[in-house]
Amino acid sequence: MYALTIVLLFSGMVAQEKPAEQPRELKRGDTIVVRGCITGGTVETSDAQANDSTGTHTGFVTYRLTGDKKALKQIKQEHDGHVDIVTGILKSDLPAQNTPRGKRVGNTRITVGVGAQPTHDPNVVQYLPVLQVKEVEHTDVNCRR
Repeated sequence: MYALTIVLLFSGMVAQEKPAEQPRELKRGDTIVVRGCITGGTVETSDAQANDSTGTHTGFVTYRLTGDKKALKQIKQEHDGHVDIVTGILKSDLPAQNTPRGKRVGNTRITVGVGAQPTHDPNVVQYLPVLQVKEVEHTDVNCRR
């Protein structure tokens, strides 16, 4: 009887626990931190997160860096070819991730309009989200080329 009471007590506690919240998508105006390869006026990364760790974006993205001209010139001279940590304000929307959008109903995901991936046209200019640089933290890691 005592064991049954303990089991019921623990099962009640487990049922009251809230599921972990999924991080939100990053949006324009968020202060974000990216670790990636700085090349010229861009930074290439596969991981970005909000400065307060409430949002994240996974998927390969190349950000166009903007900000103070002196600071950008210094970044190009001192950080070009390095994997560094860039903190800045997202000034444009991020491209949609490769995962199809849909709605989850129970254990089933419903998606509409999912089809073949578009072919890459060399004449189409790639969209680069804009990151206004606030801080660059140098690491002693070089980009792989």
